[in-house]
Amino acid sequence: MKRFFSLLLIIFPLFINAQQETSSYIIVSDIVIEGNNITKTPIILKELTFSRGDTISISEWEKELRLSRENIQNTTLFNFVDVECINDENSPDNVEVKVKVTERWYLWVYPYISYADRNINSWYEADDLRRFSYGFDLEHRNFMGLKHSVRLTCIAGYNQNYGLTYDIPYLFKKYNFGLKAGVAYKRDKEVAYITKNNKITYYNGGEEFAKQTADLFVEPYYRFGHRNKLFLNISYNDTYFHDTLSTLNPDFVKHLQYFSLLMTFKNDYRDEQNYPLSGHYFELMLEKIGLGVFETSPDVFYGKITADWYQPIKGRWYWASNLTVKMSGDYDAPYFMNQGLGYKNDYVRTYELYVVDAMNFALMKNNLKFAILNPVTRYLPLIKNERFGKIHFALYANLFFDCAYSWKIPKESASCLDNKFIFGTGIGIDFVTYYDKVIRFEYGINDMGETGLFIHFVAPI
Repeated sequence: MKRFFSLLLIIFPLFINAQQETSSYIIVSDIVIEGNNITKTPIILKELTFSRGDTISISEWEKELRLSRENIQNTTLFNFVDVECINDENSPDNVEVKVKVTERWYLWVYPYISYADRNINSWYEADDLRRFSYGFDLEHRNFMGLKHSVRLTCIAGYNQNYGLTYDIPYLFKKYNFGLKAGVAYKRDKEVAYITKNNKITYYNGGEEFAKQTADLFVEPYYRFGHRNKLFLNISYNDTYFHDTLSTLNPDFVKHLQYFSLLMTFKNDYRDEQNYPLSGHYFELMLEKIGLGVFETSPDVFYGKITADWYQPIKGRWYWASNLTVKMSGDYDAPYFMNQGLGYKNDYVRTYELYVVDAMNFALMKNNLKFAILNPVTRYLPLIKNERFGKIHFALYANLFFDCAYSWKIPKESASCLDNKFIFGTGIGIDFVTYYDKVIRFEYGINDMGETGLFIHFVAPI
């Protein structure tokens, strides 16, 4: 019996030790934040998927660290985010998490130069260098270190824009509710009044402005989880059009007033917002333009779904796809509110010079990408400030294929791309660097046999 107890005393500690070594969980003993000289620590802690004292299974730990780093990076407050785990020698289950951030420069005063067209390619085709607007933007992207964003816009020249917006992402201590509000006054020399052969025709007011608009909005939003947001935008618009426009297109009236209500839901699981390589993104928009308050209020309703998918294939190869569908009500929208294909990011590549004023459309974009140069970090020897002297950049070659179909075309339209399946394909080069900068050069051909070189400054998908 004595031998049995002696053996037990020897084996038991070994058993306990083995249990510790093969423990299936870890305990977050502490979280240390470094490098946040301006940003308040709670702003960063909110982005972590775990807290001090949490017990997390080892099988989920790497995922939690990855998601937390992505959350912090996607705040757009930092150029670099590093997450390190330090094990406690005395207690292997306990882990200290150290988060080191490199803050961006937050206060920007920079000159503003813009063209008067939908994109740089359309502006170049117009061949009129006078159609420039100029001014400045004053923006603070992390006011008081609380991720508040305030922006003052003063733009003169061809088209003028004066505005102020303020965004408070965290109204309460739970960091779930946010509020954005803004006011703007705009004056445009040119207004698009009709589309002919899928190209926009503009009216120029000469010495007078063709359009003057005052608008304001309030946008509360709610964040649930780390990757979901719900926005509710309430806006008021007061617009005066030049008298000549009503004679060119009866959709235009002298004075237009209306309220609009926009609901947007976003589910964002992208690894990087400016140039994703893995994950997915989903967005649902529902907008009612004109709430019947004013006699001149339009009556427009539409819904729009955007779904993006990003998938690493193997090694340096990546795949990305986008599907966008827009559906409108049974009534015709005024011309100046009816934006189908060719506006903002809703276009088939190689068709940048065209628009399709359809109330409904389905658009698909596809990209096969190869990393010529994987993301690397370099130090600029002459710049000592880490916010600018430490940079990252990458270079990707891509093969693309886009296609779309539009329907429910306005009655007065008689263009060659209406109610037609269109597509474009080509190759491109994407240069990606810090401060969310992307420069794209693409050369492609469309189904009409037209070729062209196109330049963009956002990710393709």
